[in-house]
This record gives sequence, C-alpha cells and structure tokens, in this order.
Amino acid sequence: MPFVRSPIGGSIPTDRTARGGWLVYAIGALALAVAAVALPGAVNWYGQPVAGVLVGPDAVVSGVRNLDWDGARQGLHFPDQIIAIEGVRLDGLPQSERGPRLSHIVRQAVSAGASQVRIDVRQGGSDRRIRLAIERLDGTTWWLVAGSLFFAGLLFLVAGLVALWASPRARLARSSVVVASASALFMFTFFDYHTSYRLVPLFLVSFALLPGAICVLALRLPDDAPLLRRFPWLERATSVAGIAVALYFTVPFALGRPMPYLHEIWSIVLGASFMFFALTFVVRYLRARGHRRDILRALAGAMVLPFVTLGVLMAAEPLGVRFSHAQVLAYPALPLVPIAVGYAFVRYDLWGSRILLSRIVTRLAVGAFACLLGVAAGAALATAAGVLFRSAVITATASGVLAAILVEVALGAAEKHIFPTRAGYKPSIEQLGADLINITSPEEVGRAIERTIRRWLPCAHIRLVPTGSAVDESDDGTAVPAPAGDVRTEEIPACAPTPGSPPELVLPVVFGVERLGVLEVGTKPGGALFTSDDMDLLGTVVNQGALALAHARAYQELEQRRKQQAAAWRGEREALVKTVAAEISHEIRYPLNFFRSLFGRAGNQPLSPTDIDVGREEVERLERLAGGLRRMTAHHIQRRVMPIREICGHAEMLLRDACEGRQLVFEGDTDLAIRCDPDQVTQVLVNLLANALQATDGSGHVGVSWRFDGKEAKIEVWDDGPGFAGDAATLFAPWYTTKERGTGLGLAITHRLVRAHGWTIEASRQSGRTSFVVTIREPDVVCSEEHRERARATEVS
Repeated sequence: MPFVRSPIGGSIPTDRTARGGWLVYAIGALALAVAAVALPGAVNWYGQPVAGVLVGPDAVVSGVRNLDWDGARQGLHFPDQIIAIEGVRLDGLPQSERGPRLSHIVRQAVSAGASQVRIDVRQGGSDRRIRLAIERLDGTTWWLVAGSLFFAGLLFLVAGLVALWASPRARLARSSVVVASASALFMFTFFDYHTSYRLVPLFLVSFALLPGAICVLALRLPDDAPLLRRFPWLERATSVAGIAVALYFTVPFALGRPMPYLHEIWSIVLGASFMFFALTFVVRYLRARGHRRDILRALAGAMVLPFVTLGVLMAAEPLGVRFSHAQVLAYPALPLVPIAVGYAFVRYDLWGSRILLSRIVTRLAVGAFACLLGVAAGAALATAAGVLFRSAVITATASGVLAAILVEVALGAAEKHIFPTRAGYKPSIEQLGADLINITSPEEVGRAIERTIRRWLPCAHIRLVPTGSAVDESDDGTAVPAPAGDVRTEEIPACAPTPGSPPELVLPVVFGVERLGVLEVGTKPGGALFTSDDMDLLGTVVNQGALALAHARAYQELEQRRKQQAAAWRGEREALVKTVAAEISHEIRYPLNFFRSLFGRAGNQPLSPTDIDVGREEVERLERLAGGLRRMTAHHIQRRVMPIREICGHAEMLLRDACEGRQLVFEGDTDLAIRCDPDQVTQVLVNLLANALQATDGSGHVGVSWRFDGKEAKIEVWDDGPGFAGDAATLFAPWYTTKERGTGLGLAITHRLVRAHGWTIEASRQSGRTSFVVTIREPDVVCSEEHRERARATEVS
C-alpha cells in the first residue's frame, strides 16, 4: 500500500479503502447504547426531588451543585459524606446502596408532605446535623449537569470516531479516539452517577482512564513531543495505570467495600491532567512555527479555557478551595473542544488522513448540529412555558427532525425550480473544459462557450465577440446588467451587429490586462431575473473563455512563427550549402595552383623527388577533404606530432608560385614541435601567408616566427605591407574582405580551424608590421627538456 508523509508527522496510507471499519461501528454502537440508557434516565429525573445537593452512589456530596439550593447555602461541598438521613444510618450500608437509599427516603418525605429532611454529615473530622430544604431538579440544573454534558459527549464521540475512521493507523488518531471515548463515556454517565446509579461502573472506568489519556494527547497534539519520542513506553504505562485504577475503583464498588480518599485523590489527578494539557498546549503553541502553529491556533481558544477551568475546579475542590460559579462556565464550554477539533480536521487535516472533504456530508453534519441545538432550545423554552419536561423533549425532538427534513426538501425544490443553474453547474463546466482543451481557433472557442451556456441558461441570444466592445462596468471593473435599449457599443468593423433584442448582460473577456472580447447575454424567457448562481457560472465561463482565447491566439502566433522558422531554416540550409561549396573551392585552390605550376614545369624539365612527394601529399589531402564533404560533419581533429619548421616548409612549397621568387623568412627553434592535424595547420599557414604575400604586392617581406615561453607556444605570421583598417575582430567574419576579387572566406576558415584545435588567433598592427599570432596551449607543445629550461630562464630574465 502506498504511503505519504503526514503534515503533522508520521506516515499514513493513501488507500481510502483502509479507513477504520468495524472498530468505528463497534465503539459507536456501544457509546450510543450507553447514551440510550442514560438519556431516558436523565429525562425521568427532571423535576425530581433532591435533598438540597447532588450525591454519588456512596452518598458523597458532589462538586456540581446549584448555588441556589439549600445545600450550597449551608456549606455542603465535595467530599462531605452524608452518614444518616431522617435517622436512617447510611455509613453501615454497602457503598453502592447509600445513594439509592438516600434518594428513596427523600421521595418518601415528599410523599408525606415534608419540605425538609434531617441529615447527619461528616465534614473533615467532625459530624454535624442539619436540616436541608428539599429541592426540585429544575431546568437550569438539568441543562447544566445533564443536557450540556450529553451534547458535549455526543460531539466528543463523533470527533473520536471520525479520527478513527479517517486515519486508523495514525498515533494521534488513536490517542484522540481514546480521549474522545473516555470523555463521552464520562459525560454520558456523569448525571447517572449522581441520580439513577445504574451506570456507575462505566463512570468509574472512564474516570480512571481519562487522566492518562489526556496527558498522552497533550504530548501528541499535533505531533509527538520530544519526551514521548524519547520514552515511547509512556503511552503504554499510562494505559496500564488507568486500567489498574479502574479495577481498583470498580472491584471494591461491586463488593460494597469503602475506597477511602481514592475519589478525592483521583479528582486531583484528573484536574492536574487538565492543567497539564493546557500548560503543555500553550508551551507547544509558543514554540511551534508554520503549519503546526496554524493547527494549534485553531484549537487553542476552544480547548485551553474549559480545560483550565475544569482543572482548577477538580484539583481545588478536594483541597477546600471553592470557586462558586466556575462550573457554570466550564460545562457549557466543553462542546467547544470537539467543535474546534472538527474545524482543525477540516481546515488543516489534523490527523493527516488525506481524505476528500464531502460537501454533502459536511452539510449533513452541520445540519445535525444545528438540529440538536434547536431541539435543546425548543425543549428549554417549552419547559419554561410550563410543559412537562418529557413532553417538551419529545415534542422538540420531533419538531427539530421534521423541520430539518422539511428545510432540506424546501431548499432542494427551490434550487431545482428557482436556481436551476446549480444543478447544471458542474456538468456544464466539465463539458466546457472538455470542449476547449483541443480548440486552437478563437472562432471555435466562441462557439463552444455559446453551446455550453445554452445548455443551462435559455436566453434570447448568447454571443462571444472576440474583439473590443463597450461594456457597462462598475468601479471595480465587473460587468453589470445593461438596460434594454441603452447598450453602448464601440464600432467593431470585423463583426456584424448582434441580432434581435439588445443584450441584457455584457461581460468583458479579459486575460491579464488584455481585453480579448465581450460575452453578450440576452434576456431570459419571460424576462425572468438572473440569479447569483447564473452570474457565478457566467463569470466562470468567461474566465475559462479568456484563457481559451489567449491559448488559441498564442497557438496561432506560435504556428505562424513555426512556419517562419521553417522558412528561415530552409534559407539557412541553402546558405550553408553555398558556404560549404565556397569553402571547398577556396581550400582546393592552392593544390590546383601547385599542380598547374608543377605540370607547367614538367614540359621543360624533369620533376624533382620533392615535387612528386608534395604532389602526392596534396592528392591525399584532397581525398580526405572529399571524404569529409561526403560525411557533411564537422572537421575531426586527427593529431600527430609535427615540427613547426616542417609544416612551414610544406606551406612554402604550395605557395612557391605566389612567392614570385621572394624568400619567406622562418625564425624559430627547429626542434619545437606541436600536436596537431597537419592538414589543417598547413591550411592555416597557407591562408595566412597567401594573404601576407598579396598584401605586400611583390615588394615587401613576409615571414613566420615561432617561440615557446614555458607556458604556451606562439606562431606569428607577419608582413610589412600596408596592413588593415578598422576592428581586427571583423577580419575573421565570413564573407568579409577588402580585396576586389576576394571571397572573404580565407581568414574565416583559418579562425575555425584554429578554434577546432582549442587554440586562439589574434590580428594586430604595430610598428608598420601586420601580425597574425596563433597561440598554442602547453599540452599541445612538444619540445626537449633543454628547450623548456631555456624558456623558463628567458621568462625569469
């Protein structure tokens, strides 16, 4: 299975079929079963009498209380122990029977018409006897202790199940579902723990598991803290500790044995875990950067405040510190926690699930949330108006569900009949994209857009004008409806006037800052109003049309340039053929002149062995030249070691007729040799010497000198003719010549051959002397060690 890197750490599976399956449904079914038992019991307790306070199954006063009840006024608070009521001793009963017996005696007293009960309470180390007014469990208390917690528990459960379904293998998702399940179980059974006492073991289990799960989540949100990465066994240790405490809670309770101080100690531990979570969360937020800080920011406001409040409440109550109104803020704020988690999941992919967000599912979830709030508000209002609580809850629930269904049906009908554009939005855009993807003509783009709009928007006429047109625009440049009979248009010679009635809407088609045309839309049948969905879809179509028009125009320009480039390429090839032909004719000129001179002398005197050898070499060079012409490739360098003096002598033989009896001057070490292609270097010297001989016009001096300075060798061809004018660099350009009958290729060929060897050539005019200097790199210079030492000595001096 392929994996991708999660944005908050770890790897996650990309296969959507690997989502949480049976485990999600199992946990959800169990939690809903618990809620199905707890909620009716809670509803039945609405309006029931209590002895001025809420107590647990062991008759310990609860920390959750109504401040207007008599128990709060007389100073009862957690963990005070009621040991007797109306003379009936409770401290001798099993723990699981004390709370139910107390509630039974209160109901008997109410049946007998009493408004007070006498209780004995143990506070600290002393006992006191007081009379408590019997209170009714009113709506405020019920919604605070039962309604808000049931709602928060349901949200926690949904958040945990979504985490498990979305990313079952991610560590953060597993920790989240543990906290969510324990929290939901705690909240579903909290009211039952203080009233009906049927789900006490489940409450004790959740009470025992919560502190460790909360601490682990604090170290894992949004990714593992260094402490958890360094000690991965901490997660297992907290789970084992939680299970052990759960057993220590439930086993003695089932056996009816007392658990001295354990509830007080564990309440402090749970409060400390909430405080630990808030503190760790704040520290990690301050140290976070980038994407991690965005996630923590989305969670901070909704999680820190209720957790801090609950932490202070639970840790401080057993220690005797009282915060009278803290629970009024804490319990109603708990639903904010799963809401913030859900927002972070949608906005920042909290669990790294990479799932696709469904608009329909999201809409259903938001609708269900709103429905629950409506049911709660309706039940509260009906109860305040005097309706029985059970009847109010049932009526509000039925009304809320029915209203939600009717709203969905009504919205669907309105969208179908009044806003039909939405139904055709997605298929129309998809079809338009498919139509435009292969269109390369602006005219075809216009026809495709017109066809697309007509599928879902019947109008008098629809036309895309691919040239400028006047448009009624607002200050921000957006199109506005054009009044009938008052549509201003520019003169568009290339387009015929729009037939029929004037357009109702004129929208500019703009790409970047360039206006490519306008889209004219006529009136709807019967003069119906345009909807916001119509305008949204028209805007989307116009944007796609602008992009398609720009693409079509760019394609046409590219096609035109391609044709121009092809024509230019053909011209370049023709020019190249002409250049190659001219170059070949230039290169064979000197061998032909040599053979002409040779054959002329052969009629008067026998040929010398030297003439025959040079003639044979020139024939071989012409053969190699013809072979290169057949291949039509670049010149290949075939290097051999040749003495410079020998190359100069060969060039002199080829130019014997051009010298007209003049002697060429050669200066340099006869032992100095170079690695080169002899044919090409001979051609270089022949071209340079021929130009020098022509420049001196039969009366000047021409020569070649060479030297090695220890780093590089230089071959200089010089003459004392009149020289050249202008920039020396232009001398090597093809077809550049100052001679009446010159081709302008000699120096260009010379420059190419020198560069092919990796060397350089420069021309200069100094002190009445024209010089062409070929610089040869050191690896291509071959000389004796004695010559190198002499070159170094000359350089130092």
